[in-house]
Amino acid sequence: MSPKMIIMACRESDKAKQAHILVCEAYAGNDKQSIVLEFLDLADLSSINNFVGRLADQSITIDVLINNAGVIVNEKRQTKDGFEMQFGTNFLGHFLLTELLLQKAMISLNESNPARIINLSSHAMLFGHIEFEDVQFEKRKYTAWKAYTQSKLANVMYANYLNRSHKGLIANSVHPGMVRTQFARNSGIFHILDILFYPIFYLLSNSPAQGAQTSIHLASDPNITTGGEYWMNRKPFTLLGNKESQDEKIQQQLYIYSKNAVKEYLK
Repeated sequence: MSPKMIIMACRESDKAKQAHILVCEAYAGNDKQSIVLEFLDLADLSSINNFVGRLADQSITIDVLINNAGVIVNEKRQTKDGFEMQFGTNFLGHFLLTELLLQKAMISLNESNPARIINLSSHAMLFGHIEFEDVQFEKRKYTAWKAYTQSKLANVMYANYLNRSHKGLIANSVHPGMVRTQFARNSGIFHILDILFYPIFYLLSNSPAQGAQTSIHLASDPNITTGGEYWMNRKPFTLLGNKESQDEKIQQQLYIYSKNAVKEYLK
């Protein structure tokens, strides 16, 4: 795989800048200008809209989109637009980004050479359920686990919906495995458990590079010609599943709900 351009869309931070430097160094001998760092906050719909606008102004076409952002929070928090933080960031931000790119024809839909969309999920989705009457936890008691599993299930459902509803597009979802990052550092009990069980976690978990392998495989392997699957360790995971993720009526319901939620930015 030798992409003409890599766009790293990251929340503005020193960590993002350092990651950009590392990727440029790994591309030693190649055109560094083809590795672009763009700042984007998936918890802010206007930031997403502005990001897509900047790409559109450059007439950029996307061949592979990896929706990778993820947060986990212990207490109920909201995005800038008032959505529950985990659903708003992990799913709804990705939803708006993808839909805007599709709406502006910036994702190349070509049946002979399909574009690819990869949504990062988690085995937590196996326990997820989308409560459409109270997605934002305005009526029911908030629990971080329910909010997280709901957001990760939504990512799988959306990938399945995209794959079914668009020709010239292959969409899949991925469980990257347990990855050694600081993902849970601000998530209360999850961070405490991470510290207590760190030796076991370290032995069983993947490095960030290992965790990225399935996404890279889905993005680059020419032998992958079908979508609508949930992947782990570079192969479809079929041992367990979530019936909601495969239900086309619920997928459609999620699509309608999400489109209404971000209608200010979609035609």
